[in-house]
Amino acid sequence: MKEALQLAPTLTAARLKARTGDAWLDLLAVLSFALSALMALTVAGGIWMFSQWLNDPSLIMPALIEKSGQEAADFASSFLEMYFSMALAAGALLIIPIFSLGASAARLGARGRAQRLSSLRLVGVTGGQTVAMSVVETLVQWAIGTTVGVIAYYATVPLWHYVNFLAQPINTSLMRLPIGMMLAVLALLLVISLLSTAIGLQRVRISPLGVARREANPALKRWRPLAFLIAVIAFIAWTRTEYSFQEADTYSVLAIMLLVMVGAIALVGPWILQILAAPATRTRSVPRLLAMRRILDDPRSAWRTVNAIALLSFIAGFLAPVPMEVGQSDFIFMEDIGTGVLITLGFGFSVAALSTLMNQASTVFDRAPQTYALSQLGFPRRVFGQTRFIQIMAPLFLATVASACLGLGLGLLASAMNMSVSGIIRLGIILLLGIGLSAAALAACEPLERHVLATKRREND
Repeated sequence: MKEALQLAPTLTAARLKARTGDAWLDLLAVLSFALSALMALTVAGGIWMFSQWLNDPSLIMPALIEKSGQEAADFASSFLEMYFSMALAAGALLIIPIFSLGASAARLGARGRAQRLSSLRLVGVTGGQTVAMSVVETLVQWAIGTTVGVIAYYATVPLWHYVNFLAQPINTSLMRLPIGMMLAVLALLLVISLLSTAIGLQRVRISPLGVARREANPALKRWRPLAFLIAVIAFIAWTRTEYSFQEADTYSVLAIMLLVMVGAIALVGPWILQILAAPATRTRSVPRLLAMRRILDDPRSAWRTVNAIALLSFIAGFLAPVPMEVGQSDFIFMEDIGTGVLITLGFGFSVAALSTLMNQASTVFDRAPQTYALSQLGFPRRVFGQTRFIQIMAPLFLATVASACLGLGLGLLASAMNMSVSGIIRLGIILLLGIGLSAAALAACEPLERHVLATKRREND
């Protein structure tokens, strides 16, 4: 075991130096770990800042009195608890995409190691040693990426001075996390990454003969839509209770309800893709047939590609009824809500775009033997790009529109407001931005596929 663990960092370094597909995937995994650390620390730093405001209003009130007067300060002081609650809500909504980004990076490395681990099994490495080596490789990637992420966090904290809350620039010194809290966030990211690596390898059984056997994905069960229906009914029931948006507790309960809905959407999404892809396979279009068969083969993976966009579309739809035309006394508060929403969506879209790029880059290299074999049979190269486009954009369009409509409906129920034209325009811009970023990520995969077709040679059967 000791020798195997000593070999793992050497293999990782050699692969990063090589100009092969695995090296590109490793570099992409390092980048993903870096961005997940940067975003997690930044979000935690924002929550830490608002908690300090709540515990010690003197950190923010003197400057606000000097700039806007005592009346504005008195009005803002009554909202400090609400600011903290909304920061927690935004952080809770970003936890899923940020941590899933690190988990996807770990799974990305695990899938690409199957062939290498098979070769090691042939020379006598045990099954336990192969898992241990993969965990060590993930640890090396995580350490490099997290180090870059921490450096980027400290480098970007001063830039938040250009963002205003309570009509004044942020005091960026309040966004620097205590060392203990920072280590706790990084430790959580590490645990998730290592667990994702170990779980990912369980789906690739490597025999003593070096044969990698991938287990078939079982069909998704019908309890998923039932769980989704229960979550929707619970949310609607909550909207029928008495609550006030002037109370911080309302935002805490709302955040919990939104998290429940996000989890329910993540559960039912793959099941819906599975149901809709089955009849779509009856087609004469080769790209559509390949795309639908691939979705049927692994609907969870297809949903993971669009999950972050679906979450953001749901949140954007839910917030669309919020009016931007407010009175003077509410101006600072409503302006800060808009700033918080833009920051949350900006972080989320960054995660979504990288997740799409990472998953599709992994798919390009994972399917390299199949792609080259089909190319040798005479399939035009455009078929592969069209297949990838349909495989991603069809679930993406479905997830975006359906999630936005669901969020809009629940938002109208929760706020008891009428839909405004400005809200529709904001929602449309957000949805187009999300779809455009995913389309750009798909376009970035075209050079990778050309590289695969130019260098891949199918091995003898």
